[in-house]
Amino acid sequence: MRIRNFSNDMNFNEKIFKSKAEKEISRCRPGDWNHAKRVVDWVKELGNGRGDLSFLISAAYIHDIGWRDVLPSDKKITFDELLQFEKRANDNSEKFTSEFLQGLEYSPDDIETVNRLIRAADEHASTTDDEAVIVDADNLSKLTIDHLKEKYQSSEWLKMYQVWKDEFAKRVKTEIGKSRFPTLLDDLKISIEKEFAAKEKL
Repeated sequence: MRIRNFSNDMNFNEKIFKSKAEKEISRCRPGDWNHAKRVVDWVKELGNGRGDLSFLISAAYIHDIGWRDVLPSDKKITFDELLQFEKRANDNSEKFTSEFLQGLEYSPDDIETVNRLIRAADEHASTTDDEAVIVDADNLSKLTIDHLKEKYQSSEWLKMYQVWKDEFAKRVKTEIGKSRFPTLLDDLKISIEKEFAAKEKL
């Protein structure tokens, strides 16, 4: 089933793509599917008005596809596990992405475009404006307590916050991203402190 007309970006069928992507990403780490949907929301904000938005949305939904079946999908992970398995997941990305998009009749050129965007997200580094959108969307989407609660053991939350505080400011390149990052980071710290305070009262 062809879900996008390659001569007309407006014909991209996000509903079909999302449905098929969910089946794949639900086999990844816990929280990866909810994270993917938040990345899509950020892509739409950061990439508003772009003619290549369907490529960015495609990449956003499946950018973590390399994690498919790498770890149990029902066990929250630690930072050490993230580091231990990240290269393996990234090495899977191009193969899994290509197979998925071939099944949706994406052309070889379009598949390479999506793979390039996902590589940028995997490497947390952008060299073009479209890569900046996906990298920023991926990073900014993590700055929420929901992301931490869905994906990581609570013992890891402050560690993840510190990593993001140290690293994200160097990664974020879009003007919207730069303007939103400090507030999102501050709000996340407050949310973490509230969660820990509530646990101490139990």
